[in-house]
Amino acid sequence: MRRDDTTMKLSRIQVLTIATTLSHIQFSSAQTTVEYSLEYQASANGINAIARRSLSSEADSNYQLSNKLEASIAGQIVAKIEQISKLAPVESKLRPVAYSFLQTGISQESQAIDYNWDALQAVSTEDDKSWLIELSENTYDELSHQFALRQQIRQGIQHERNLEFAVIDEDEIESHHYQIITKEIVTTPLGTFNSTKIERIQSASSINTTLFWLADDWHSVLIRMEQTTNSGLTIVLELNGGIVDGLSIKPLLN
Repeated sequence: MRRDDTTMKLSRIQVLTIATTLSHIQFSSAQTTVEYSLEYQASANGINAIARRSLSSEADSNYQLSNKLEASIAGQIVAKIEQISKLAPVESKLRPVAYSFLQTGISQESQAIDYNWDALQAVSTEDDKSWLIELSENTYDELSHQFALRQQIRQGIQHERNLEFAVIDEDEIESHHYQIITKEIVTTPLGTFNSTKIERIQSASSINTTLFWLADDWHSVLIRMEQTTNSGLTIVLELNGGIVDGLSIKPLLN
């Protein structure tokens, strides 16, 4: 099949959208770091995907946040994606020290970020391109910025309903904005959960919408996500199960 085949183009767009959305969810802080291993099911206009996310400690006292996704169409795997953010405890925070993204399948892509906090610089690479990025105190990658988001939410900063984070994106730093919407009981295939509902705020020219729900009783892990894109693609991600702080995650009792 040629790379310019219409079906392949659509599949690639769908897979990349799922991957990008999945990369925007899951958080922790150094003071209350809770390890977990979670599995999700996702669907998007004919594409089915299984996603696995985990946070685990390493021998050097750092942590690794991993996001893996395997997408299929009609039972055939079309893409595998793996994102990793390595985090080091600094005072009360987990600070990113390295990030990587690798996609294989109908589309190939690789990205990496190496942080040098002593020099306040990072090297960002994508395939055969690279850029030198100037760092500020709170600069993150796609995964680690959500640690900072969850830290603020868990500290009870509910009155700051609009939260903003600086995130490295290829050769520039983007501002990611989030809004805390409400507390809500949400239903998943696993059952119902108390949750905090959050929206990612898009630019005025975008009609994308992204909503996600974090489990209040389970260290704010992701339990559901919904996204609609400019092209009309709808993505739904839901928790299948997993382990949080050594316990099997369980829904509310009926």
